[in-house]
Amino acid sequence: MTSAARRTSAVIALTSAALAVVACGGGATSTTRTSAAAKTVPVRILHAPKNLESVTEPQSNGIMWALAGNQSEALYEIDATTGHVAGIVPVSRAATAVAESTLGVIGLALGTNRSGALELLDGRTSRRIETVALPAPARDVALGSDGSTFYVLTGWPKSASVTIVDSQNGKVQGTIPMPSDAVSIEPDVQQAMLYVLERSGEITEISISDGKIASKFSVGHDPGLSLALSPDGGTLYVLKGTDTVANIAVVSAATQSVLRVLPAPSHCLQVLASTSGTQLYEAVGTPAYGNIQVFVV
Repeated sequence: MTSAARRTSAVIALTSAALAVVACGGGATSTTRTSAAAKTVPVRILHAPKNLESVTEPQSNGIMWALAGNQSEALYEIDATTGHVAGIVPVSRAATAVAESTLGVIGLALGTNRSGALELLDGRTSRRIETVALPAPARDVALGSDGSTFYVLTGWPKSASVTIVDSQNGKVQGTIPMPSDAVSIEPDVQQAMLYVLERSGEITEISISDGKIASKFSVGHDPGLSLALSPDGGTLYVLKGTDTVANIAVVSAATQSVLRVLPAPSHCLQVLASTSGTQLYEAVGTPAYGNIQVFVV
């Protein structure tokens, strides 16, 4: 599919989703409708490899890493402004998700049907620093606000947990039980609580210190896909839906209520908030194409 065709199909899909969202809010004014429609058009669409699986937040140097592959997995070093690929690093076929610390340590989550691990890589040289064994196959990995702590979600079909890993030395700092259907995690700004998105679409808030559930709330009945937190910790962005129809619930962390709903591109698999808090990065991946769409919020 050509780049122009991808852009056209993406905008059509987003516009259709926007109309569906507006239709649900029957009391909206024409100004509200216009504003909502404007948010459906990305300010940038970055080319990404097909079979895209996971991306990192853009770093201070403007670089983000993308994990993609089918028969052979690789990390792609992408300029978050131009989409230019600066380098490609082959990685294990067991790779499932990726994050990067502020010091340039890449956390590559691995999962097979028998085991899990977190590989720590030097983002400058791509050299493997450490491999940290995990209690189960890895599903997701998130970075704490301190810029150096990785939180790795792992799980078997009937159980799940989060392993806390120091990116600087690979030491495991603790393990926290999770709901078995957990699919995505985000630590709060204080790194005292974990927001856990379940496949059911519910969010569970769990204490990092003792693993106790502090609260549980729903953001809709669509299947949960990905979770992101604004830099100030006040807003959760919850990607929900299916391959063809998805949306992002904008949720107040304080009141645990949905403030509004934004449409998401077809085949959207991950949402990330920019370090400024003014943009969302939405990763799209299929066997035929991949891209990263940037929206203003």
